[in-house]
Amino acid sequence: MKMGTIYLRSPAKINLSLLVLGRRADGFHELLTEMAMIDLFDNIKLERTRQEGIHLSLSGRTIDGDPKKNLVVRALEALMERVRQGGGSLVGGFAVDLEKNIPVGAGLGGGSSNAAIVLWGGNRLLGSPLGFNELDAICRGLGSDVPFFLGGPRALGVGRGEVLRPLSPPLSGDVLLWNPGVPLPTAAVYKALDPSSYPVQGVCELTEEDRSIKIGSLLKSGKFFNSLEAPALSLCPQIGKGIDFLESFRPGNVRMTGSGPTVFARCMSQEEGHDLSRRIVADLGGWAGVFKFLEAPPVSF
Repeated sequence: MKMGTIYLRSPAKINLSLLVLGRRADGFHELLTEMAMIDLFDNIKLERTRQEGIHLSLSGRTIDGDPKKNLVVRALEALMERVRQGGGSLVGGFAVDLEKNIPVGAGLGGGSSNAAIVLWGGNRLLGSPLGFNELDAICRGLGSDVPFFLGGPRALGVGRGEVLRPLSPPLSGDVLLWNPGVPLPTAAVYKALDPSSYPVQGVCELTEEDRSIKIGSLLKSGKFFNSLEAPALSLCPQIGKGIDFLESFRPGNVRMTGSGPTVFARCMSQEEGHDLSRRIVADLGGWAGVFKFLEAPPVSF
């Protein structure tokens, strides 16, 4: 017997800028990144069921790996465990139908978004036993990008990217995405990153004042940049071809997002975006689309 259903939309994000400051003692990298959500969505049907466990059905774009290790499953398992730890009595589980529209392994945060949005939806179906801070703590344990999707639609990420500072106003306008059609594992990109490129060698000793100075410099520069672009290009040269192609039409408005391989270009209009989309796919192949920045958060508390 079903115990409630909710329909959710899970947005993609782009990194307008991403600076890798250095490697920390815990093995993670210290980041400084500006992120914004766009209206490219995965669709999710989430049901509360009397059947125990988490049951995930996938459609749309192919996702490799064991479904039991999918971030959606891990998020709901963590939610139920936290509720039980708080003294809640739970019977049954969840069934999830996930339609993937966001390219996988593309630097667009699709899996992280799925986890955060399903976590929020599952909490609602349980009667909202957990507040924002508790859900945020679960998100931080799932991945660096996951907490961003509980807030947004635009934020500055520091630390591993999980320490967020909301930015306003939200961005508006059109953005073209182009993806060469091959996934690029994040771990491989970081492995290819040259440590001599780190602007801060003593990253573990950064003070909050140091970070504030760098944050101010990032936001005032008005320029897009991405420390992961060079290592990503070494693994997937097609990214460089896409950047060069779009730069010939939109100079200074083109960058790779996240760990790649997706490239974005801010456009003057939707018409210009669709024209460039057709041109780049005809010339280089791959996948392209035109989207708008989200001007409101995907969920509310």
